[in-house]
Amino acid sequence: MNYVTKNVRSIMMALATVFISASVYALPSTADNKTVTKARLAVEEAAPDDWHTYAESAEKCMRKKVNLKEAKDWLDKSLEIKETAYNLAIMGDYYQMNDLPEQALEYYVKSLRQGLENDINYSDPETHAKMMKMRSKVIKAKI
Repeated sequence: MNYVTKNVRSIMMALATVFISASVYALPSTADNKTVTKARLAVEEAAPDDWHTYAESAEKCMRKKVNLKEAKDWLDKSLEIKETAYNLAIMGDYYQMNDLPEQALEYYVKSLRQGLENDINYSDPETHAKMMKMRSKVIKAKI
């Protein structure tokens, strides 16, 4: 009888450990919550014409891969206020993260064009490399 009770107790402890471990991993990390909280606060305090804060907050969330739906809304708002090379490139990143290479390519091209329209010496090697990567993906998908 003692042996059975001991086995049942061991099994119950093992199950409890599994459930606790699973619930801890399912919760977003404290750093992720801080990122979202800080981004929301920045957006709430932003001026109505502050396209940069919307884009920057979206970028921070995207980097941590948290709050992506709201990040997309912030990017849309940023672009609605003013299209810049910065927020257009971030929108390209958003589409790349979501495995939408055609849309990503479109926004990377727009970003580079916007930069060149404002400054003939504009150079953004990182966005250019991302554009070329998406271009290759789009071409391969069509073959």
